[in-house]
Amino acid sequence: MKISAFAVCLFILTSSNARAANPLDDLIEPADGKSACFTRVYDAEHLRRHPKQKTVSMTVWLSYESAGGNGPAIVLHDALALVQRGDPAAFYSEGGCGFDEKANRDTSGNRLLKTYPKESGHVCQHSAEPEVFFAVSAQEGGFLVMDRGKDRDTLMLYLDDSLIMVKRANRAKQIDVKFRADDRVFMLRRTDMKACAAVEEAVTTPEPDARRRRPAQTP
Repeated sequence: MKISAFAVCLFILTSSNARAANPLDDLIEPADGKSACFTRVYDAEHLRRHPKQKTVSMTVWLSYESAGGNGPAIVLHDALALVQRGDPAAFYSEGGCGFDEKANRDTSGNRLLKTYPKESGHVCQHSAEPEVFFAVSAQEGGFLVMDRGKDRDTLMLYLDDSLIMVKRANRAKQIDVKFRADDRVFMLRRTDMKACAAVEEAVTTPEPDARRRRPAQTP
């Protein structure tokens, strides 16, 4: 996956030897090339008991990649696939993440996500389109917060009220997906990497007519 300059500016992480440990280190080793897959699929009984929940399944692919340049910096990417009731075609979105002790506070000290119970966490800033085109706008697509769950195989995902996402059939079309109260907090479990193959393909495979992207420049 190529790294957008936008993501690099916001989410450069130092090597594991130079930075403090953070909660996601238990879920994915902070090293170039490492990846992990987490998913949640809701059965018919669960959906029957939660009629306001639109989400049928959520899959998250986490991966580290070198930021390039001369330093050892790495970037944590997140990519997710979301399937909703009545629509078998998944929505996709991807972004870059960074750990912040004040992840859940804005510049005025106000809480950003009321559903997120902590101050610190991994903030993932998503772009309006996946990294599959030669020219990608720095337009923001929304954000989410991730945290380690109760064990090293559990990922907690907290969404804002909306996220710009795409369908695989037309990744140039931006879709503003809204999330109500029942679709903002997810507990995902680690699974085999094969479960994330479709997510990885959707956010990294270039469009057939796309020229090679310019290499990202580190600040």
